[in-house]
Amino acid sequence: MLPLLAHPRVAHTIKYIVYTGLLFNLGRFIWDDYWAMEAALPPDASLTDYLTQFATTIDMLGWVGLVFLFELETYAVPDEKWTAWLATVIRGFRVICYVMIGQGAYGYAAETLELYDQHHIDGLTNICQVADQGRSMQINTFQYVEITSDNCAGLSNSNTFYTVANEVAILDVPTLAHVTYQGWIDVANAAVWLIVALLIEVEIFLQNQGRFSTPMLNQVRISKSFFYLILIGIMFTWLFTGYYLYAWDAFLWIFGFWAIELNLAEWELDRKEELRTS
Repeated sequence: MLPLLAHPRVAHTIKYIVYTGLLFNLGRFIWDDYWAMEAALPPDASLTDYLTQFATTIDMLGWVGLVFLFELETYAVPDEKWTAWLATVIRGFRVICYVMIGQGAYGYAAETLELYDQHHIDGLTNICQVADQGRSMQINTFQYVEITSDNCAGLSNSNTFYTVANEVAILDVPTLAHVTYQGWIDVANAAVWLIVALLIEVEIFLQNQGRFSTPMLNQVRISKSFFYLILIGIMFTWLFTGYYLYAWDAFLWIFGFWAIELNLAEWELDRKEELRTS
């Protein structure tokens, strides 16, 4: 952080570029979830089904809100304007964001567990048998293709097909295995990000208490570094499996939280200077 702290204008320009990128990605995930819902859910789907289908959108909204609130507390709001009332409001909104993130994490887990509720489609041995009937085939974790006589021959060579839970989209065996694997990656990613966010909460608390250079604060930072390494590993997993949007989003989020880490580093330097001169 030290080279960037020496050039704060450059650092904060990069930070706001990253934040803008996160907002664009949020819009893209909303769009993807909407089209996945159109292809996968039947007309009589329940509210729970819709919440599960929009798990990524809910999760992203919670995280964008959380980063915005962290930014307010660690940088945007000057210390002299930081009142008990404002602290209560911002931390209250953070609780709401954590509820949304928790709902998103639950959605990832529920959606992944639903993949084990498999229903074999009897009599379907060639995907072209259901061409031009308004059915869709799931290609990967978020892509669905309507099955037509023009494209069915290239969709799958499998002779065994499934639906999962109460969804109407069709999957073949390789896709089902792939989607299940990626589902557990999503669950792990959500869990690790929650741990990182909670560690940042602890660090903010410790810095508010003036507890700098303490063994506990050092342990928090070491733990965060470990979990950031896991997140970088997940980013490369998505990159190497062809989920370039997910990898790019992970890259942006890692840099988004790097921006919060930058704020914390600046905050610590300022507070230490205040304590030294007081």
